[in-house]
Amino acid sequence: MVTVVTIDKAGRIVIPKETRSAQKIRPGTKFLLIEGRGGRMWLQRLDADEIARRIREELEGVDLQPIVEKVKAEMDRLAREQYPAASR
Repeated sequence: MVTVVTIDKAGRIVIPKETRSAQKIRPGTKFLLIEGRGGRMWLQRLDADEIARRIREELEGVDLQPIVEKVKAEMDRLAREQYPAASR
């Protein structure tokens, strides 16, 4: 489906009812707005469950402990720098 939509004074674009129904878009549905070149923009539905599933698949079998330790060490270093009195 291709349709022309207009932006209102508040910067909102209304997605036509037929499209919302066909795509099962409900109030609160989250989208990612992607700005491209030449004035192009895309809306991509954000599905937290799907994102979580894909992350789990990507990280399956990966040992995250070294990364966790590195992050903790960096957080400790930054805390000591930012709040030297608290580290005494």
